Amino acid sequence: MKLSDVLGHDRAVRQLRTAAIAGQAAHAYLFSGPVGVGKATLARAFTASLLCDEARNGDACGGCAQCTRLAAGTHPDVRLVEREEERRDVRTEQAREVTRWLMLRPLMAARKVAVVDDAECLNEHGQNALLKTLEEPPGAAVLILCATDASLLLPTVRSRCQRVALQRVPAEVVDRLLAARGVAADVRAEVVPRADGSPGRAVALAEDPHAPARRRMLDQLAGLGSATAADLSGVAQALGRDDVDAALDVAVSWYRDVLALALEGPDVGVRNADALGPLRAAAARVQVPQVLGALETVCDTIRAIEGNANRVLALETMLLALRRVERVPATA
Repeated sequence: MKLSDVLGHDRAVRQLRTAAIAGQAAHAYLFSGPVGVGKATLARAFTASLLCDEARNGDACGGCAQCTRLAAGTHPDVRLVEREEERRDVRTEQAREVTRWLMLRPLMAARKVAVVDDAECLNEHGQNALLKTLEEPPGAAVLILCATDASLLLPTVRSRCQRVALQRVPAEVVDRLLAARGVAADVRAEVVPRADGSPGRAVALAEDPHAPARRRMLDQLAGLGSATAADLSGVAQALGRDDVDAALDVAVSWYRDVLALALEGPDVGVRNADALGPLRAAAARVQVPQVLGALETVCDTIRAIEGNANRVLALETMLLALRRVERVPATA
């Protein structure tokens, strides 16, 4: 991965290439932006430009020993810190370990680079563990923090990093990225609006094994008003056996689309473009307060399930509540 391969973040790429060309890379960076927007990808590309033996115009060559080892994931002077599977946080000991590692001399390249993904998942102790490196940076080390919500980082951490803010990627760029991966045009037409400017999300949606569950949820939301309690119970049981997070994400996106159509008119862009007809019908028969109430119901369900509530029961309760919203006359 090279900086020239990064699409949709021209301003950030220029900022980093300028630093690489001048040989004035900061000792610490904070890459911030929405989930899946490309923070880790940009961090890998920037790392390559910093370590490359044959860098040209601030970008890696892609073929030297440094680039080859980096692409293979075996470079001794690069360390990636990630959340461990099944954990919601990055362990404090991981932060302490990478701090100790950064103090050592490089083995192969002129400098060492550590990337901390999901840096906002470090607790206060973990972030404080990084402060020694941030306050007294080793001369041959660069630390890159990637965070979705930079406000969750301590002010003392944020203030010691050079900020690189990433924005959502234009839809046409996301479409081009998917096309380059061989994704069919009809799949791209469905996925790109739902990706909301996130290439990572777009790729995940294009390869989504739970697409049938999404379609089931969309169909159910479109026909809630006429569904029986038994129908909703069956749907809840089916969804409970599938990816509940994906189903709830669909519900949130559905009501966001309905709200946008109700407020801005039938021609506004929506995430669920493949369900535009039912969405327009829903927007025409409900009022804004009803839609906001439905969104609140879905969010309450998400919080309940995160709190270990029974999934099937929570989904069934949600669907019944949403059906009541659908059945309230629009003039109420």
